[in-house]
Amino acid sequence: MVLGVASDRNGGDRNGGRVASNGNGGGLRMMYYSKSCPLAESIARDITWSQVALNRSLAAKLLRLHYHDCFVRGCDASILLDSTQNNTAEKAALPNLSLSGYDVIDAIKEKLEEACPGIVSCADIVALAARDAVSYQFQRPMWPVFIGRKDGRVSLASEAKNDLPSPFSNFPTLLQNFANNGLDIVDLVTLSGAHTIGVSHCTLVAKRLYNFTGKGDADPSLNPDYANTLRTLCPIPINPTTTIEMDPHSSLSFDSHYFKAVNQHMGLFQSDAALLTDPHSAQIARLLQQPPFFFASFAQSMVKMGAIEILTGGNGEVVVAEFKVSMHCNGCERTVVKAISKMKGVEKFMTDMTKHKVVVTGRINPEKVLKKLKKKTGKRAEIVINKEDPKNDAKEEDSALQGTSKQVADCLVFDYFGDCLVYTMFSDENPNACSIM
Repeated sequence: MVLGVASDRNGGDRNGGRVASNGNGGGLRMMYYSKSCPLAESIARDITWSQVALNRSLAAKLLRLHYHDCFVRGCDASILLDSTQNNTAEKAALPNLSLSGYDVIDAIKEKLEEACPGIVSCADIVALAARDAVSYQFQRPMWPVFIGRKDGRVSLASEAKNDLPSPFSNFPTLLQNFANNGLDIVDLVTLSGAHTIGVSHCTLVAKRLYNFTGKGDADPSLNPDYANTLRTLCPIPINPTTTIEMDPHSSLSFDSHYFKAVNQHMGLFQSDAALLTDPHSAQIARLLQQPPFFFASFAQSMVKMGAIEILTGGNGEVVVAEFKVSMHCNGCERTVVKAISKMKGVEKFMTDMTKHKVVVTGRINPEKVLKKLKKKTGKRAEIVINKEDPKNDAKEEDSALQGTSKQVADCLVFDYFGDCLVYTMFSDENPNACSIM
């Protein structure tokens, strides 16, 4: 028998109360604060527009902040949490070190706390600020923001490093990364269009320009004239502070020009060029050169992205699910244990090889657990029981834990796990935590 507490290196309580992304905002809705804070959206828009009017580059910065928030743990404002003595938060991860726009979020939060204390979540503020920053150029909302998100309380730099798409990624990697978040190929290509605004740094394109295959050559997929222009802007030795436009000559205008550049092989990143390496993706990239198609598709994809693994309501319902799983050796049981320990939302679990029994407790979808078990065991798994009151169930695991110290019970260590894997849920100990619930 194996008893376990889920590895928080993969989230622990990561999926608690989360709602999967879909096309209409998941469990979110319009006018969520119409009674509790009727001026919430107006306050967010007014502050955002006033700041963007002074600094047009904020549109790209706030859009990127929302994007980086949603791709790690879902859209829960965990990107705003600061590191503590015992934990390195998302914002300290290498891909996030260049993020900015936090001061705009703080200004909106401060004003909303004056108007209606403790009502509007930071996750909603981040989503609204991103929409409003882009919309300033048009003086009207460019996509609907469904609201009602709750703020997360866990922020791990390791997850940001692993979960955020890389500018060096090839197409299959990008597609899988987006699929992991409930987004499809249309969303991948469309949301890449966010590169129509903003700048990057020479360090991220140096390899494409000077040593793509390790032989002192340039990326052959890069437009030669554009490559020469970039080499002029980014001469050797590379200055890490030098910035370059992601959309040539159009970095302050939100438009479809990015796709024209990509189709001319003038995408700045390898990930931009990757869009042309797949026939379906390339077809979408050609279509999105037309402004009406780009704006409509971007609006739909932003709604979907804004609903990635959202936290709504309370902390989510704890479920106890029992499975019959074919396990005939210790190796089989270890395979099952590893698979379960890495699943989002799993809080604890028990496996009994002699009874072919697995019991999982947490904020989980039993069907997803079953799917994972079938994949790992060659489809030799089935749901036996699906209970919803953990206080009265899973007695076997609880009784087995009796007499164990709380510290050990909270962090059971197995030889194939290595170190204690339970992180601190640090919203209370972090004075900068943004958890307006």
